[in-house]
Amino acid sequence: MQKIHDSHIIDEFEGWNGDSIYQLDNGTLWRLASYQYSYSYSYRPKASIYSNQGKYFLEVEGMGKAVEVNQA
Repeated sequence: MQKIHDSHIIDEFEGWNGDSIYQLDNGTLWRLASYQYSYSYSYRPKASIYSNQGKYFLEVEGMGKAVEVNQA
């Protein structure tokens, strides 16, 4: 995977939750590509966007692995 950019989630992050939209402090918005649920609370965690074969992935500090996302 190729890292596109590093950023932070704006405000509170409460993990992966279905159709939530995640806003990064660089202004981009991302939505999960498929349903996921995993609760983890943090405030303004570090977030990275990766690209791999035309797909995008969001990795959030403390969540363990990157998940596939689409730009919202």
